[in-house]
Amino acid sequence: MSNTRPPQLIETPANVVGGAQYQHLAYVDAYDAVLNCDYAFVAYKETDSWGWRVRIKSSQTAGAVFEPDAMKSAARAAGAQGKPWFPWGYSFDPSASDARCIQFRVHVANGQPSGIEIFVQLRKADGSADAAKSVTFPWPA
Repeated sequence: MSNTRPPQLIETPANVVGGAQYQHLAYVDAYDAVLNCDYAFVAYKETDSWGWRVRIKSSQTAGAVFEPDAMKSAARAAGAQGKPWFPWGYSFDPSASDARCIQFRVHVANGQPSGIEIFVQLRKADGSADAAKSVTFPWPA
């Protein structure tokens, strides 16, 4: 019996000598039986001469970019409204004809970003919603 994990379907980019540096933050994948397709998401912190940001890259959808200043402003507004999180970037919300749900959620604590969640719920073969998968990681300091 092997304890090795299967390879990720999408990877954090490699560091560039003298250029951008990447720090892996999270990974999640899920299977959509209706399309017979795997969806994979990787989150990483990207640091370059302009500063840093968090990116989510996806194998099947658009991703998202989380710039620190924009997140601070949006978190402050969400916190003032009593919201525990707010969506950011690409999303796919469920409808009567498609149960898929893909959301990138920025969690808020005391009006500041505290974490990012990748939430994925795809479909069983009959089109109904499959079990949700989610990964949450802390907001980088």
